[in-house]
Amino acid sequence: MRKLLVSCLFLSLSSCGRTIEPRTPATAPSGAEAVGPGFLAPPESASMLVATDAKGKPISPKVTSSFSQVPVSNKWWSSLIWQFHGDNPYSLELYAHPLVFKANAAGLGLSYPSSPMVLPREYMHRYSEDVVVSLDGLRSPDARVASYSDWTVTAEWRAGASALRATIGHGFPFAYFEREGSAPALVLANPSTVLSNKGPVVAFTVSGRHYALFAPGGASWERTDRGFRSDLGGKKYFSVAALPNTSGETLDEFRRHAYAFVRDTSVRFTYDAANASLDSTFELRSEAMESQEGLSSEPLIALYRHQWLHSSDQLLSYEYSSPRGVMKTRVGNSFRTRTKFSGILPVLPKQGDVSLRYDVRAVFDQPDLFPVGLGERPDRDAYWEGKNLGKLANVAQIAAQEGMADVRDGLVQALKNEIEDWFDGREPRAFRYERRWASLVGSPPSYGSARELNDHHFHYGYFVFAAAIVARFDPAWAQRWKPCIDLLIGDAANSKRDNPRFPFLRHMDVYAGHSWANGPAQFADGNNEESVSEDINLSSALVLWGALTGDKSVRDLGIFLYQNQVIASEQYWFDVDRAVFPKGFDTSAVGMVWGAGAKYDTWFDQDPLMIHGINLLPFHGGSLYLGRRADHVKRNFDEVLKKSHGKITTWRDYFLMYLAVADPGRAVALFEDDTHFLPEFGGSMAMTRHWIYNLQALGTPDTSVTANVPTYAVFVKGGTKTHVAFNPEASPRMVKFSDGVHLSVPAGALVSK
Repeated sequence: MRKLLVSCLFLSLSSCGRTIEPRTPATAPSGAEAVGPGFLAPPESASMLVATDAKGKPISPKVTSSFSQVPVSNKWWSSLIWQFHGDNPYSLELYAHPLVFKANAAGLGLSYPSSPMVLPREYMHRYSEDVVVSLDGLRSPDARVASYSDWTVTAEWRAGASALRATIGHGFPFAYFEREGSAPALVLANPSTVLSNKGPVVAFTVSGRHYALFAPGGASWERTDRGFRSDLGGKKYFSVAALPNTSGETLDEFRRHAYAFVRDTSVRFTYDAANASLDSTFELRSEAMESQEGLSSEPLIALYRHQWLHSSDQLLSYEYSSPRGVMKTRVGNSFRTRTKFSGILPVLPKQGDVSLRYDVRAVFDQPDLFPVGLGERPDRDAYWEGKNLGKLANVAQIAAQEGMADVRDGLVQALKNEIEDWFDGREPRAFRYERRWASLVGSPPSYGSARELNDHHFHYGYFVFAAAIVARFDPAWAQRWKPCIDLLIGDAANSKRDNPRFPFLRHMDVYAGHSWANGPAQFADGNNEESVSEDINLSSALVLWGALTGDKSVRDLGIFLYQNQVIASEQYWFDVDRAVFPKGFDTSAVGMVWGAGAKYDTWFDQDPLMIHGINLLPFHGGSLYLGRRADHVKRNFDEVLKKSHGKITTWRDYFLMYLAVADPGRAVALFEDDTHFLPEFGGSMAMTRHWIYNLQALGTPDTSVTANVPTYAVFVKGGTKTHVAFNPEASPRMVKFSDGVHLSVPAGALVSK
């Protein structure tokens, strides 16, 4: 009945016209901060709690007195810096991979969970404590963050004159420890079997997992009834490693690298537009703690699957199990990955003669373009408002292709008005800066975006995309409001390391290849990421915004994030090679990736349509990556269809659009078999029809051909290729494709051939 009423409403309005006037410029409320032509709301006027513990008490970063960096949230180790649970001033489980850690009063617990626990709806490599690294008598009141780098963190335990510091990170078989005071090092191991105990090196096995301790040269380890103890020969450092096997040669090799302590990690990237290639270099700065002959100053590191698949650097034979599949090792202070960027578009080109004028008008003629409480939308908060912005931005572009200039201009003006409203410094919709955690928070919040700083990359991606589409049609507005949009980008994905206002890449885990959604990482299974496609939505929006505003640094940041996230999503959410999900976990996709593993679930529903669909939405010109593996698309779609008893009734628009990137003919046939459905709130019938019918004419994405601009795509149908390019620049551009095709593209135009 609800579908019928809404359809009748649209019919009655389809012939109506409307004019959307520019918004009256805002006047600043008292105490507001000016940002370009807009304002941030005064912090003291906040009607919401920001960055709290589980009981709603505002919390400050848990750092040492010497900590000098911008506080960061939303990391795999965030439970170290954010005390969400009042009775735990240490940490929850920290899934670094291959090692897992947990801080407690005595020091740092350590585990290498090499075998997953597999259940019908999840697989988990959960923490099972094998070792605790401590000092004699250490009972610290808390564990604090002393420093961090791109994929490491250094924690500190302090009690009286004694202190213990540990540096841990992604990809390290080692944990590196240093102490202050005279207390000797103490390693408490569960019932263990000693494999070797010679001088500074002891190797042992706990529950079938193998470890080694490395004291300074000249020191030794004493076996005690509780584990192992050493005075470190009066020195201050030692390391602990998980061993891939028990051979003497392996132990000797690990000893060679045990004293190369990692001090810093960073990533840098370069996009080569001429060759459409992205080079990412992962660099480590290490310090040689020992100068003995035969020891190496370079660390051992383990690469995730999405990294070693795209790296030509030499690898060793040592391998580790992880929730992301096999990790492969190498020696060195750096490694590089190289990938080809297949391009994005602001929108698909119009092909064929299917008219979308009625569908476009149905969106534009709604009584309220930004409604409250309609259907599944609970409020005009930063998330649902963003989804509406994304929907209208897509329809504005379709209106332009349909020659509906009045509708295009009206929708663009509506987008401007709404974005400006969020930056007028006044409730009920506003952004404000939270100084304790260096974050920009939208009000009203949603899904923990204020109390836990959750999901900012999801929410703000829609705003940036909408602003980019406005920039297509009104470049002057985009330049004027650029400081406000750049603030949103800075909060979610700041790439300027010297920016004191925001941490470097708040959400993105550059080593893991994807982002983390939860601010405090408040769960025993680590941090999590549900909708990786909304993560990619932000990255795609950055490419467009950077290209359309002439900001190459933002454009290239978007390409770096996009490439890593797309490849990670293929491996860890969709397991396209069937090499990550463990035996017995039989599904073509997961809804959520966790530090400990993955779950066939969502935060809001266990319906398979929701579980598979949450990692497809929203659709936009950057969604063509979903078709990179047509074989998996068909397998995934068929699994959802089977689990839904042969009928997709929820998010039907998204599933048909998803199928269209691999089999547009079938998608059109299924659409025409039943066109009576309501699109999801962030979608529209205009976008659904536009996507599947244009792909029916264009064919499927062909990633074998690249171009010398990032805003392009190539399609193939029946052996015939169509080359598409968008020129975001203010002057004509010759776009060259790697197969020899050239396209002359006027300024601001989208051209296909």
